[in-house]
Amino acid sequence: MILHPPTLLFVCAAVVLLAAMVMTWFGARQRCYRGYWCWVWAQWLLGASLVLQLVGPRNDLVSAAAQLLVLQWPVFVLAGLRRFYSRHGLPVQGVVDLVLFGLAALGVAVAMQPRASAQTQLMAWSLGPLLLQAYAAILITRLAEFRSSAALQLLAIALGAAAIASLFRLVFTGDASAADPQALPIGTVIMILPAFVLVHVALMLSFQRTEHTWQAEQRKLRYLADMDVLTHVANRRHFQELAAGALASFKSEQASVMTFDIDHFKRINEMFGHASGDDALRQVSQCMRDTLREQDVAGRVGGDEFAILLPDTLPKAAMAVASRMVANLATHQVAPRIAPLSLSFGIAQMYEGETIVDALRRAEQALFEAKRQGRSRMVVATGSKDKPVFTNSRTIELFGA
Repeated sequence: MILHPPTLLFVCAAVVLLAAMVMTWFGARQRCYRGYWCWVWAQWLLGASLVLQLVGPRNDLVSAAAQLLVLQWPVFVLAGLRRFYSRHGLPVQGVVDLVLFGLAALGVAVAMQPRASAQTQLMAWSLGPLLLQAYAAILITRLAEFRSSAALQLLAIALGAAAIASLFRLVFTGDASAADPQALPIGTVIMILPAFVLVHVALMLSFQRTEHTWQAEQRKLRYLADMDVLTHVANRRHFQELAAGALASFKSEQASVMTFDIDHFKRINEMFGHASGDDALRQVSQCMRDTLREQDVAGRVGGDEFAILLPDTLPKAAMAVASRMVANLATHQVAPRIAPLSLSFGIAQMYEGETIVDALRRAEQALFEAKRQGRSRMVVATGSKDKPVFTNSRTIELFGA
């Protein structure tokens, strides 16, 4: 099949310029990430090269300018990737890109020499693109995101295929077909093959980054909805969800629910300020998390009130957990020494088939009883929420006996 070089160049120029317009339109209307506009410029400059070959005057200077505009494409693409993946980056510094581009440009200068043979010129035209395309394809495979990104894989394949095609073209420099007038436009098409893929790659990478950003925001919002930011434990609603899920794996009648709060917490805020109160909440939460097991579920269910689900734990063992927590807290001075902290606990053993909400109410009743009896103590609640019975009331001191 005989190809008409001007027609081939016209089709390629139209496709590349259309791709550049699509990328520009998308970038102007949507959020763009760092590096995107490098890819847009790569497309426009490549389109300018094709237009120059199509309508420019036939001389060595125009041919050299057109070739340099083709050679810039892999360099601009890599520059965009360096900015797009600035956190991880490429394993080679950007100055290497410029050095290789300079070597390719040197080949163009050699091809412009009046005494250069047709084979030398064609070799010079082929070595530059081969070097830059192979280099870009290898660097893309070294990105940390390469294995998980179909867009990067597609771009690397396109660059690798173009490099192989350039190598195949280089082999023909010793053949008579090198002088075929169709060789130059076919070589141009080979060099711009990856450009046809870049639109898809650029848009896909942008959409992937937007999706990842959206997912990160969703996780952040979910965390803010489920967790107490100050103490880094679940809020009341999420605590009930987590506790209900944990009870599905354990027998409820072998679990205990414990609630506790900081005695005279309001006085701490009034005397020393809310910053001291926040410090106290953070330290109590940290001591609680350091004391609990992995299967235990903790949450902040009120201003200074916390709740804990202790699977496979009877009330006596739950009281031991409270004692360890107090001993842990005793090693940390949270509030000023003139106002040492103390904690009050309410404990309830769960009944068979009882919900976490009902058990939490009984534990809170035991906590109220502990405060009524003078604070800084543990009280165990039995009976029902309507007729509670309080047993095993024990004083617990935070600072030395």
